[in-house]
Amino acid sequence: MNDVLSVQNLTRTFRMGASTVTALQDVSFSIPSGEIVALSGRSGSGKTTLLNCVSGLDVADAGTVLLDGKPVTGLSESARTEMRRDSMAFVFQTFGLLPHLTIAENVGLPLRLKREEAGRREDRVAHLLDLVGLAGRGRSRPDELSGGQQQRVAIARALANSPRLLIADEPTGQLDAATGAAIMELIRSAVHTENATALIATHDQAVQGSADRILHIADGMLVS
Repeated sequence: MNDVLSVQNLTRTFRMGASTVTALQDVSFSIPSGEIVALSGRSGSGKTTLLNCVSGLDVADAGTVLLDGKPVTGLSESARTEMRRDSMAFVFQTFGLLPHLTIAENVGLPLRLKREEAGRREDRVAHLLDLVGLAGRGRSRPDELSGGQQQRVAIARALANSPRLLIADEPTGQLDAATGAAIMELIRSAVHTENATALIATHDQAVQGSADRILHIADGMLVS
């Protein structure tokens, strides 16, 4: 299988007063197409910094990130923004839904930003709501849904543009154990259905257990 994501020798440091803190040190790994990888580690271990560097939200001091063989590192800010819009998607523990929009409008927002034709946009939204088990709820508002249902909407929205890489940062952090397990199974099913690849930072052992592989990070270094 071809690697969707390739990270080589990634290093990121920060200045804190007179000191230099190394958040990432010589991190290397790759993820082939269709694989779900969990990134584990204690708070402050470097998980979020790694996700930010992979997505181009932050710029590493050294090393390279390739998405489908194309460099993420070295791109201009506008090019990184375009890459995130077209090839990546994000799911966070805070659902990030717009309260004044309906569920269907929230899911369709990335397609509207790409100026997708209305008919195709509506068909895609209907497919995604069905995929996440919310067919028939498109006219609801976010505050009419449970936390688990809102996260399902966030996943559907993340998949709207058919991303190659799904990045999730503690996607079950605000959910109870049973709902979190259901959300992880949904992510797994959706990633495979949509032919995507996923990198998920999580403390949740149930999420880690459902991944194809676990990468453990400690003090900015991969230790497994």
